[in-house]
Amino acid sequence: MARSTKVAAATSAARKPKAASEFRTGIKRADFVSAFARGLDLIRAFDADHPRLSIATAADATGMNRAAARRFLLTLAELGYARGEGEMFELTPKVLELGHSYLSTWRVTDLVRPGLQSVVDALRENCSMGVLDGQDVVYIARAEARRIVQSAIISVGSRIPATVSSMGRMLLAGRGEAFVEDFLKRYPLRASTNVTVTDRGAYLDILARVREQGWCLVDGEFEEGLRSLAVPITDADGSVIAAINVGAPTSRATAQDMVEQFLPHLQEASRSISQALQLAGRSNIEGSLSLGGPR
Repeated sequence: MARSTKVAAATSAARKPKAASEFRTGIKRADFVSAFARGLDLIRAFDADHPRLSIATAADATGMNRAAARRFLLTLAELGYARGEGEMFELTPKVLELGHSYLSTWRVTDLVRPGLQSVVDALRENCSMGVLDGQDVVYIARAEARRIVQSAIISVGSRIPATVSSMGRMLLAGRGEAFVEDFLKRYPLRASTNVTVTDRGAYLDILARVREQGWCLVDGEFEEGLRSLAVPITDADGSVIAAINVGAPTSRATAQDMVEQFLPHLQEASRSISQALQLAGRSNIEGSLSLGGPR
């Protein structure tokens, strides 16, 4: 499926009129601002593979008509969040203010960075923290080991499908069965590599095992040649509110290495970060992040 078709399909729910029962927060239809939702759709249409969009491409990617896409792009440019050159538009650094507003509200750097850095110092591999937002895991903090780990470019703000991510599976395992069932109905399992688990029964068994053992190892299911290990971040009640992970190429660490050598460091960082967030009263991470219902 072409990228534009995927994006349009993923965002169409935000544009269609909904019954009150379909809104995640239970708000009235009259209180939902569809134009604002479409504007957010348009911002998300820009990515590493498509840093510049024409009016026609933006319209195709979001499912808007061209006149609407043009108005949204011109508005973003007027507010300084985009710049236009003829028919082509690109985002400006001012867009980072939107993410900074979220991150600064709970002092992510001060509270999380020491724990992530402790893993990097011990293992010399990148360590990240993410939360569940719609169908994706969103990276909200990261400590770099300055080594090439994977071909995909990962940074704060990056999104990865939760079903194939070690952090995503950890987060899903921390939710109730009803949530997972609804999640998989909304976002069916799809293969990213030739070893990705796409059988629903087998996938539910994996989540059950992750829930029981308290950690998740994904071996080549998101990207060939990459292993990733994740553990949960919890609130004072033990509920999973985020996850942290460490990834390494298969050439540098076997699955056994990840469990025997990496896991203890990751678990220690998890305890440290969980405690820091609890003491600071910053446990409602996912609730603060979400800008709408599942996308």
